[in-house]
Amino acid sequence: MSTQKTADEKPKRGWWPFGGSSSSDEGAEAEPERGVSARKGRATPGRRATEPEESGNIVVRSVTGIREYIEGVQSEINKVAWPSREETRRLSLIVLVATLLSSLVLGLITLAYSELFRIGVNQPLIFLGFFVGVIVIGFVLYRRTSHSDRPSY
Repeated sequence: MSTQKTADEKPKRGWWPFGGSSSSDEGAEAEPERGVSARKGRATPGRRATEPEESGNIVVRSVTGIREYIEGVQSEINKVAWPSREETRRLSLIVLVATLLSSLVLGLITLAYSELFRIGVNQPLIFLGFFVGVIVIGFVLYRRTSHSDRPSY
């Protein structure tokens, strides 16, 4: 006899994964396990649908592919929840205000640096003092964040 146990010799287990039984009385006949069926003696057929071979020449296949693509795009566009007129107006206003504010801030930064550079060309001591101040502030901020109890990531 082989060393492998047959299905009849294997102990039947209940729902508990570490053995034992799920019923309260030990002497009762165990029910057959769910999901176990007799062997069929043949392979289970595949569940994939067989794709039909393409017919027609290259032009017909190309036009068919483009048509299917456009139908797919139209189907996806129909699924979109389009905003109402009021929502569109409100969101457009938010985008315009954010764009104007960011351009104003960037313009002021550019103006400040151009004025600093103009003054620095005429008086190099001011130019040097500004950049030494920037380096000192950067070093202090770096030291404050690197010696804290927080992780470095």
